[in-house]
Amino acid sequence: MDHLHLVIPDLLPPRAAPQNICHGLKLPYLTALLARGRQMDAPVLSLEEIVCGRFGVDAVAPARAVADGLAVGDEYWLCADPVWLQLQQSQVILQPDVQCNAEESASLCADLNRHFAPDGLTFVAADPQRWYIRSSAAGRMSMTPLRAVAGRDVKPHQPQGEDALRWQRLSNEIQMLLHSHPVNQAREERGLHPINSLWLWGGGNPAPLRAEVDVAGGDDGLSALFARAAAVSFADSLDGMLSGNGRKGLWVAGTPSAAWQRADLYAWRDAVAGLEREVVQPLWQAIRQGRLRGLTLDVPSQDAAKRFELSRADSWKLWRRRSPLKAYLK
Repeated sequence: MDHLHLVIPDLLPPRAAPQNICHGLKLPYLTALLARGRQMDAPVLSLEEIVCGRFGVDAVAPARAVADGLAVGDEYWLCADPVWLQLQQSQVILQPDVQCNAEESASLCADLNRHFAPDGLTFVAADPQRWYIRSSAAGRMSMTPLRAVAGRDVKPHQPQGEDALRWQRLSNEIQMLLHSHPVNQAREERGLHPINSLWLWGGGNPAPLRAEVDVAGGDDGLSALFARAAAVSFADSLDGMLSGNGRKGLWVAGTPSAAWQRADLYAWRDAVAGLEREVVQPLWQAIRQGRLRGLTLDVPSQDAAKRFELSRADSWKLWRRRSPLKAYLK
């Protein structure tokens, strides 16, 4: 393989994490990669922006909708994913894993469509966890991806831009309708969290996907959806990707980020240790053996975004001393 783009969101712990968060973690291959790789000046991009860039588009929603089998036309699309907003003292925390089923999705979307038809909005639940809004008018605004808000206070992450106030008003109306909906009353009677909001993000108009990779893989659902939309091969395993015919690959490892979303420090440690064994070590060995010519590692995180480039020659620069993960936040 000529080149692999590896993306590991939240591999680097936030500055607010306990100082001993990495104590006892044995990461010889990861720390060698970070030490001997060339740290590059790169724009601060989210996972979603990186994946969009690798597939030649600007917005998640229309590409994801295509992957979900929807005919997107030329209208404006938003991801409108079902969430639970939990009030905690002075904060409103977004919890994404509400486990909505198909019957609940259909009922909620039907009532949302009746209510918002005069506003030119259509709600579509292509999957119980992946909903969309199709709008007759484009939204000129920036929005925070769901992944970046999960487990955090939503107030600093409201839409920004020319049309932000309109969409905030619509979002408030959505919450009011959902609050009293029979579906949520039934969920709460069963001891389930209500679906009391939709998180709007990833908006844009459809554009042709022009993939810069010929194979993708990983445990993050977004890369799989984009690969499906672009008819790009999706590898079941990293070994399968490295031994296949692809020349340029994308691999997204999402387990550390999922752990941070749950504020589970032990799960984050386990995720990083697992990546050392299952991802970083095989890639290091592939670089050393010449089976992989070049590696780009992108590490989007809450406090910083880092990019490293590694070649076979870089891997032999033994004089570059290793540092702990938290050192790379400076």
